[in-house]
Amino acid sequence: MSTAPHMLAPPPAASVSSDSFRETLGRFATGVTVVTTVGPDGRKVGVTATSFGSLSLDPPLIQWSLRRSTYSHPVFSGADRFAINILAAGQEHVSRIFASPIEDRFAATPHRLGEHRLPLIEGALAWLECALETRIESGDHSLFIGRVLTARIFPQDPLLHWGGAYHRLHAI
Repeated sequence: MSTAPHMLAPPPAASVSSDSFRETLGRFATGVTVVTTVGPDGRKVGVTATSFGSLSLDPPLIQWSLRRSTYSHPVFSGADRFAINILAAGQEHVSRIFASPIEDRFAATPHRLGEHRLPLIEGALAWLECALETRIESGDHSLFIGRVLTARIFPQDPLLHWGGAYHRLHAI
């Protein structure tokens, strides 16, 4: 019996264009988050991310990804903690601020520092303060896996993103 590691064949070349792939993924409705951290110089940094999801309940782990060419990538790559701010309906303007090239995104955004000294956005649907568990480089993004240290929820409806636009939840 062999104990050699299982070797996978290389994946086939992609046959879908980036534009087609992006349009297809836009058909998947997601919540909207702003991920925040504090750089080594004490500067608060945040970015809008719809690439957020749960990974494990035991231990409590979440995942999100960030394009490596993003200005904030070096700060998040060097951070040992980050916060996930799950945006509420009515916070489209917050999502747009943190997706824009504005330098000080926190100047016009009410926020506070959490238990782990991470920026938490006021009015959010939920806050998760996380310790970096693992970072994986793949394609043009980095995947960040965080261990949830604290979690807090607020009774509101979520901000949703679908088909390239923001939406509110409508029960059927």
